[in-house]
Amino acid sequence: MIPKVGISQIGIAVPKHFISIRELAEERKIPSAYVGEGLGLIEARVPYRTSITELAAEALFKINFKDVERFYIGTESDPDASKPLSVRILNYQLGLNSVPFQYKFACLSGVQALISACEYSQANFGKPAVALSVDRSIYSHKDPKAEVTQGCAAVALRVETRPKILTLDYQNLGQYAADIDDFKVPPSSYPFPQVDGELTKPAFLECQKKALEDWKKKNLKFLKSKRRELLETFDFFIMHTPFPKIVEWVAALFWRHEKLKQKDHLTLAECLKKPSLFSGYKKELDEIRKTREFKKFFSQKFDPGLKYNPYVGNSYTSSVFISLAGVLEKAKKDQQIGINGYGGGASSICIKGTVVSNKKFKSDLSSQLKKGKKLTIKQYLKWRESQ
Repeated sequence: MIPKVGISQIGIAVPKHFISIRELAEERKIPSAYVGEGLGLIEARVPYRTSITELAAEALFKINFKDVERFYIGTESDPDASKPLSVRILNYQLGLNSVPFQYKFACLSGVQALISACEYSQANFGKPAVALSVDRSIYSHKDPKAEVTQGCAAVALRVETRPKILTLDYQNLGQYAADIDDFKVPPSSYPFPQVDGELTKPAFLECQKKALEDWKKKNLKFLKSKRRELLETFDFFIMHTPFPKIVEWVAALFWRHEKLKQKDHLTLAECLKKPSLFSGYKKELDEIRKTREFKKFFSQKFDPGLKYNPYVGNSYTSSVFISLAGVLEKAKKDQQIGINGYGGGASSICIKGTVVSNKKFKSDLSSQLKKGKKLTIKQYLKWRESQ
């Protein structure tokens, strides 16, 4: 019998400095209700007086990598189209000469790195591997509604057979990708992305829905053995979180399709063809979000994964693993976690994770956030000029 594979150690690093999203909204003349009630954001971590390579090293030093030969890295903060940023992390920061395997599909590449680390470990008789996600998001001041979602973090995962925290069923994953230009970072605008705000929301929801449907199709035997509906099979859901409220929209989408079985409604496919229709689509989801049954469902299965994201911001490839930390602090042995990654451009992957430890997971993320140093908006704006 092939031993199970997954995560044994998690190292997380966020910058010491942060900004208040409410204060940034005031500076950019955005209503505070938009960032608070509308997006669910409170603070954003800013790589002020630090680099993401230093942040990556900090996360890596929190796990055991001394016996690791293979490093898989997900990032979309790389300025070089040729040499990967990860070679600087391994060589300059850690003093290693290992060749890094770096991925690119926007925010999804952290999940891609994790899958490859699992494949390597199982294919090489249990050898450990490391999956690293590191990113900072920064947006042009000309796009202030995107700017308020920015953030920064690094997450290092030790992957091996017979894992101590979480097993991962990567072999039966759900996936979906389509060529959608909702998000891109061309050389002409680097480091600032070009975001189609109207298009990226239906793209996010459509990819998440399609990946979950694909997972369901590939795991029918498992679902029948459990004699439970899809949404009841998972004890928790986590996903890439560009802003917390979009997770609630996806949850309402899952609820409508799996619980209510509604067929006659405006579709996401129509919204992708004509993005202006999405406001009408969201109104339908908002009605679901008001119901008592949905609120209970969301509170139990999604809320635990949003413990830290409102205080970190959108850390791109690291975002889904920031959510994972929150869930693992609450999850019990044998509970199932639906991990839903997303990358602009656009793609999604759904994997099932199973908690294997009797001990509650603990990280120092909460401590890092409490010890944070707040930047004034004046300090933040001066830092931005250097970017």
